[in-house]
Amino acid sequence: MTTPPRRPALNHVLIVKDRHGPKAYWLTAELYSLGRDPRNSIRIDSQYASRYHAILVKTESPSSPDGFTYQIIDGDIQGTPSTNGLYVGGQRVEFRDLEDGDEIQFGNDATATYSLQNKDLDEILATFENTQIVEL
Repeated sequence: MTTPPRRPALNHVLIVKDRHGPKAYWLTAELYSLGRDPRNSIRIDSQYASRYHAILVKTESPSSPDGFTYQIIDGDIQGTPSTNGLYVGGQRVEFRDLEDGDEIQFGNDATATYSLQNKDLDEILATFENTQIVEL
């Protein structure tokens, strides 16, 4: 008898809302880049977002049921900060370990919400009307 693959205890989801409407990204990789440039892992369509605005890095978190979280860091992979800064929950930050429900702001016309869910993606999307799923 074959055992089905074990799913993580939590699903890490980033819901990005910009001029093209909401998009859901199921986070599993070690590193993502976010910004206006189309070469980013996660594109932010906002005139206020830098070409390479921030990076998400998977980090160990003993307090998380699945043992990890994502840290968001202002700027690009080389350490150059974004032009307009990175805001989480209205506070300017250089970096932050993300927590369930954190809202990330990329200027006044684009946001992202970090969500930890123990549901499957269809159930998660049911709470966000007209949300497009983006495969990474």
